[in-house]
Amino acid sequence: MSKLSAAIRRLSLSVTAMAALSLPAHAGIYEDMLVAIKTGSKPDVISILNRGLDPNIVDREGYTLLMIAVRDGDADIVDILLAAKANPNARNAHGDSALRLAAFKGSLPIVEKLVKARALVNHPGWTPLIYAAYNGHTPVVEYLLENGANIDAQADNGFSALIAAARGGHEDTVAALLKRKANPNLVSDRGDSAMDFALQTNNDKIYERLRAAGGLSGQAIAPPPAKQ
Repeated sequence: MSKLSAAIRRLSLSVTAMAALSLPAHAGIYEDMLVAIKTGSKPDVISILNRGLDPNIVDREGYTLLMIAVRDGDADIVDILLAAKANPNARNAHGDSALRLAAFKGSLPIVEKLVKARALVNHPGWTPLIYAAYNGHTPVVEYLLENGANIDAQADNGFSALIAAARGGHEDTVAALLKRKANPNLVSDRGDSAMDFALQTNNDKIYERLRAAGGLSGQAIAPPPAKQ
């Protein structure tokens, strides 16, 4: 399984799969909270927090309540948890943050709430921008760029937002990134550029956009100089 496929599989985990607590003494109240988040019961979420549940409690894989609410797409519960001082920059065992999950889902209202709560837009590895571009969430891509996202940041496998968008066949996202001067000649760890992915998927429109922006095949791009 590729790194990308593994990342996507993790983002599809159910609440049940995340329910194991690192703090067994709180298991009952935590499970009540999971149910409240899953059913979108705002009064129950508030009540459970008032009973003393730490808003930053995590399960064994480091998923926070905020991450679960983000994944379920409930903006109101995200608001409640942020007001209760949930940490928007917690990272789970896979490196995911709440913002990364929201960007992957394309939840612009939640992305906006997290950024306003000082969620980090840039960090090493798969950035929220790359996740949003991979799924073609152009409004999220544009918002992240407006709020300081590094347009040419590269993930562990060399994917940039532009490469991810080209691989996914998202012409609007490719166009938005090129308009903001994304580098069309970055390459993945296998030497593939955004143009190579357009060629592999026979996407003529994306190919022509990249060519017009000075894009090249990865084989035509000079490798970086060897380290001394």
